[in-house]
Amino acid sequence: MKRRIVALLFLLVLLALPLIVPAQISSGGTPPGLVRGYRLSEPAFEKVMAPDIRLLNREDEQQEPGTPERMGVSLPVAFSPDNSGTWSRLDNGTRVWRLKVMSEGAIGLGLYFRNFHLAPGTSLFVYSDDGSHVIGAFTSENNRFDGFFATEVVKGDCIVIEYAEPFATTGTSGFLIEELLYVYRPMRFPGDQMNPADRAGDCQVNVACSEGDNWQGEARSVVRILIKIGWSSYWCSGVIMNNTASDYIPYILTADHCANAKDGYATPSDLARWIFYFLYQTDKCSNNGNGGDFTKTMTGARKIASSSPRGNNGSDFYLLLLGESIPPGYEPYYAGWDISGMASQSGVSIHHPAGDVKKISTYTTTLTNSQWGSNPGTHFRVLWSATENGHGTTEGGSSGSPLFNSQGRVIGQLTGGDSGCSNLEGPDYYGKISYSWMMNGGADSVRLKPWLDPLNTGLTFIDGSVNEKQVVARFIADTTVVAVGTRVSFSDYSLGNPESWQWYFEGGEPSESMLANPGNITYNNPGVFKVKLTVTNQFSTDSLVREKYIRVVPDVFPNPAQESFFVMLGQYTSGPDEIRVYDTRSRLMYQAEGIPAGSRFHHISSAGWPSGLYIVVVKNKDGVFPAKLMKVNR
Repeated sequence: MKRRIVALLFLLVLLALPLIVPAQISSGGTPPGLVRGYRLSEPAFEKVMAPDIRLLNREDEQQEPGTPERMGVSLPVAFSPDNSGTWSRLDNGTRVWRLKVMSEGAIGLGLYFRNFHLAPGTSLFVYSDDGSHVIGAFTSENNRFDGFFATEVVKGDCIVIEYAEPFATTGTSGFLIEELLYVYRPMRFPGDQMNPADRAGDCQVNVACSEGDNWQGEARSVVRILIKIGWSSYWCSGVIMNNTASDYIPYILTADHCANAKDGYATPSDLARWIFYFLYQTDKCSNNGNGGDFTKTMTGARKIASSSPRGNNGSDFYLLLLGESIPPGYEPYYAGWDISGMASQSGVSIHHPAGDVKKISTYTTTLTNSQWGSNPGTHFRVLWSATENGHGTTEGGSSGSPLFNSQGRVIGQLTGGDSGCSNLEGPDYYGKISYSWMMNGGADSVRLKPWLDPLNTGLTFIDGSVNEKQVVARFIADTTVVAVGTRVSFSDYSLGNPESWQWYFEGGEPSESMLANPGNITYNNPGVFKVKLTVTNQFSTDSLVREKYIRVVPDVFPNPAQESFFVMLGQYTSGPDEIRVYDTRSRLMYQAEGIPAGSRFHHISSAGWPSGLYIVVVKNKDGVFPAKLMKVNR
């Protein structure tokens, strides 16, 4: 019986809410199209012809070594609020534009924008057709001077694009969706179970395993990169780099060949739409179960320097500068480096094989000097070792990942090699930082030194570090599911010695606080509510928004009951849509609709009901809320 009750409660909760996942320095929130009670016109529908997957797979099989891992291709489109979609108007005057786009068979779909400009107060969301995967809101904060923008991939072959503008901003925004990214290789999305078909080879070792225990700082420096080159998109890896000024400029080091594929060399407009994933890893060593945090992304960068024009005949490095500072909530670690050229006896590489969650590969055999092209001494040759939880190697998607020495300093980035789960003893080759420093040519555009040693210190190594001056907003609640009228206690766990706090408790009383630890907040209405904390010190400001963090459910009394009981509904301004009571066999025992507005209590007669447990369910505009279990005694 207990299993039946738990299963029913879980199903009710699951059906009540879509998965809302903020990302790309987005503002979070819920699209109007997923808000119950809003009357919106059905979005216009556009079907885009899918590519020939068999042809794409044949092309991938013929790729030369040292080529990045292609994961999708772009399909030309031309969608904007001026030429497509459907407009609706809400009661408050807000206009909502919606467009549904489908391309059959896609694992996921992404969007590449041109002339992207959102006015203050407007918002853009993208979500899967079933509402299970939502990204956004994107706002005027996402505007760039060049007008380019891109979204991360949304799950499935049908997505909804939704733009909302308040009455006062009508007609002041604009954007053109000029490419639809069609993903044809398996990838994992927030909330997905980890499927063996969706990930790297079985020999790979998650960075959450014991092999990564001493490398957690370095792991936070490694990023997954969704690369755009012409009409194709690829997976590569990269690393956040420290410099001698310790000014935390957001430099990303990857491989030059990651920017050079069959479609040519990445253009500035391509780079403006590269997407960087931070903390893309799980907190589990096992590949079973759910993934971890997949939501921290940034869009856009520009090239600073690379080994081109020598390319893979040199040390194959590519240095990028992100378009803005890395948010403190992304917990960036700025990796140190060593340019001595010493062959380390042991160390690791941390990478994203096949675009999968972060993995760690270990070497315990001394590196040897080698090369990739005809130029000697450009690369380190690596042989990987078996460890407690596997035998990490590299795969497509690992390209550009850092090679760390035993002191945790970057000494190279991956060009390619022969290793893999079917060839554990195969060697891999990493372009040397020591060669990239000065030896690819005389111009600053082909050397690392001018950028990573801006003070011209002549240091041969520096350690990695975090920006200790940067404040990071963090908090927890003592509980996140409570009955109506219950108090919740919040505690601040922010980093960086904040000096001021600004809390916002949606649905709570009081709704705001400026105390570090605001104490008890009372929730008097059923619903699902967000909590926001903004913290500030003399150097920086950071905010953390937890969408749908506090879930408030109706209460029942007396409990146990005999002849009748009351459902405590809270301080509704409008009545709930429906109240139902089920027994443990899911049989409907009671149903009432159209509860009068302002009803704080609803009386239900249980006369004649057999003794046992019952579940009371209240449905309102925010969803379905199971109350506490009620027991009827006879």
